[in-house]
Amino acid sequence: LALSVPGFEAEAAQAASQGKAADDQNARGRQKSPTGSAPFCRTNLNGSISKIGKWSLDDLHRHYQKQLAEDTIAFWETYGIDREYGGYLWPDKKTKTYQNTDKDLYSQGRLLWLFSFLYNNFGKAPKHFAAARQGKEALVKHCRVPGGHWGTLYSRDWKMKQGFLDIYADVYMVLGLQEYFKATGDQEARKLALETAYAANKIVLAPDYLGAGHGPVYEPGIKRLGTWVHLLFPLTQFLSHTQDEGLDRIARFCVRNILTKHWQRDKGFAWECLDHQYQPYSQDYLSQWVKDYDWAHQILGWHTVQGAYKVMLEAVRLGNRQMFNDGLTLGFQTLRTHWNSAGNGGPQEYDSLDGLKKRVGKPEPDPAIYDYLMFTLLAIEHTLSPDAIEWFETIYTAVLKRPEGIYTGSLTLHEPRGVMFGVLTLQRIMERGGKASRFLK
Repeated sequence: LALSVPGFEAEAAQAASQGKAADDQNARGRQKSPTGSAPFCRTNLNGSISKIGKWSLDDLHRHYQKQLAEDTIAFWETYGIDREYGGYLWPDKKTKTYQNTDKDLYSQGRLLWLFSFLYNNFGKAPKHFAAARQGKEALVKHCRVPGGHWGTLYSRDWKMKQGFLDIYADVYMVLGLQEYFKATGDQEARKLALETAYAANKIVLAPDYLGAGHGPVYEPGIKRLGTWVHLLFPLTQFLSHTQDEGLDRIARFCVRNILTKHWQRDKGFAWECLDHQYQPYSQDYLSQWVKDYDWAHQILGWHTVQGAYKVMLEAVRLGNRQMFNDGLTLGFQTLRTHWNSAGNGGPQEYDSLDGLKKRVGKPEPDPAIYDYLMFTLLAIEHTLSPDAIEWFETIYTAVLKRPEGIYTGSLTLHEPRGVMFGVLTLQRIMERGGKASRFLK
């Protein structure tokens, strides 16, 4: 692994006492973790690396940069911008064709974020600024609906097909608008992002919320892990450059629900769905909403690993080491629970607790692998954990076994985010000479 690990043996031997050390740090100004704070992995805070697994940092960085330039950017620049009606189109990556030209706001907000993020972080290219601006202007002109929300689905020429229904349309418009505001200083974008964030929060906390638009229609008051996971990321990004006490509290509420409600720390998994009282659904016919699938008892690695690294990102924003360690532990538990090494390797989900106990699940979509890699890279950046390095090698090897890559469709968030964050994370590690960040020191 080309590790330089002065004192590593002593550090590893003291892993059991790290919780106390973290608590001592908390005594100097941070609250204790509600779930226990010792990292669930070995750390190497004072070492350095030149490789991650078999691959040098330079080789990995070049690989991610190549994918960003030749795949992500080139593809979306060429096929993703609607130059006739404004906004964005959703092409198939493999065929370069449009199976449907309708515009769902779930994807429109993500693509507004993509071009704004490219502008902010990769060279401030005028073409990315223009792509973001035309999208923002078209979406604001055609898609605002009462209550601070956004319509769910439109035809290519902006005829409404579905008014407000999908809360994730709101969530990803917050993501896109806040990044556009960061790029431009556009106060309208900031105002709309704030309004939409508060409106989305009000909906997901409503007693009659059915979770419609992302999965089936659930029971009233449904609490989904995916909701907090999806909402937390835009809030963390927004709050990194814009102060708002209300949004800060909503973000903390998302973290609380992920870590103390959905996550079953002592059992090593997280429930996807909880009832209106934040409790697991009963194991009987009352929770069997449809005949062919047990939605009430899903255990999804994809949402859980996203929850882990998004909690970690929020912790870095806040400077909260306890929160970071909890996210780190959640992530490593998720890897151990959901990664299936059979065949080419990949994550799997479970539709029941019994399935989890028997390790009988079904494969999660390959794009989930981008998020598993994001967790391991973030863990490596701040801890240089040999465990995270080993997991990255396992997951990245699984990627290389797929000759067409881990996604050949046209995913509007997970793939470009995984690639862009991969480039930036590796770049930061290299700029520090292979050393861990100072966040946990």
